[in-house]
Amino acid sequence: MLRIAVLVLLASVAHCMTNLVDDLGANQNTTQLASLITQAGLGDTLKGQGPFTILAPVDSAFAAIPKDDLNKLLADKNDLANTLKYHVLQGDIFSWDILSGRLVHSITGHAIRVYKQGNDVYFNNAKAVAVDLESANGVIYLLDTVLDVPEGTIYQVLEKPEYKLTQFKKAVDRVRYDRMLNTTYNGASYRHTLFAPSDAAFAKLDQSQVSRIFSNPTFASELVRYHLHQGTLHLKSLDHNGRITTMYSGHDIGVDISNNDIRLNHVAHMTESDIEADNGVVHIIDHVLIPSTLSGQIIG
Repeated sequence: MLRIAVLVLLASVAHCMTNLVDDLGANQNTTQLASLITQAGLGDTLKGQGPFTILAPVDSAFAAIPKDDLNKLLADKNDLANTLKYHVLQGDIFSWDILSGRLVHSITGHAIRVYKQGNDVYFNNAKAVAVDLESANGVIYLLDTVLDVPEGTIYQVLEKPEYKLTQFKKAVDRVRYDRMLNTTYNGASYRHTLFAPSDAAFAKLDQSQVSRIFSNPTFASELVRYHLHQGTLHLKSLDHNGRITTMYSGHDIGVDISNNDIRLNHVAHMTESDIEADNGVVHIIDHVLIPSTLSGQIIG
């Protein structure tokens, strides 16, 4: 009889628990997300059996998106649905189960990297302001930032005209690194961070010296490899002085912080950061980083 009473009590408690969508709507910090889930036609799915883990941007995270960008997102139902699905993981994932640096995958198949710093948990570049909020059909994390959906592979990011990375892409093509950067890997050891100098960064250099580098496959390879780190480093991982290993073995990039300003090798600043890719992350920088072996070829 006691066992039956316990089972009835547990069933009653479970019945009283609401689903993920209703819980998001009842939380005063996530009402916009709940509304967008309905607008995108995902309500029935996320009210279903699941279980799901939702990485839920709070209302202030949506408010931080530039108005034009947000309106564009809201105007395209498919784009909105894909963005929201990137914030949904299959299964119950609790913070105590997460190892720092682990990759989790959204229901779209895209990878999200998880960082842990002390008691704080980060998903890509977003901090979890609340964790392990249980619902009848899953778990909710509240995030301070809306996650950016990956924009293709790293190489496809280089191809996007809005980022103005044609010169660095030229160097990549010269040494056939397009094959590596255009391949999607699921393993963390095969993901990369690219510090991509903008076209404006190359324009600061003597163009005859740049041409000399591009005309020599060995020099071009050294330049490309020096801007690549094996592994994923979001901006949050670059908030302290230190050194970054590169694909050019033995040649690291120095990181120094002054008044919250991040500089690479004392000269390069990030003009755009945390551009998500299927196989890593891209940061755009305003100076070309010069390995010591090329210091006589390029003077920047």
